[in-house]
Amino acid sequence: MHITRLPLGETAPAEADCISIERRPDGRFSLNATALMACGDTDEVESVSMIGSEPYDRYDDAEAAGLAWAAEHCAGEVYVSALD
Repeated sequence: MHITRLPLGETAPAEADCISIERRPDGRFSLNATALMACGDTDEVESVSMIGSEPYDRYDDAEAAGLAWAAEHCAGEVYVSALD
């Protein structure tokens, strides 16, 4: 999986697989993700998303969880967007 970390505040292209990490008012981090899942030797593609995860105490924990989610959904290239 190829990972592109975007500058703070920049969003991923509309059609890209993306995890978005945002700082909450309480200082913790929330995670949202979208991907086009196409695992294995199949022509079928399914749009999947994760919205409103449990909050993470650390940015790195939120990013690791998002990248693990993207890998489980066979993302080939994923953008990481940090919003503050």
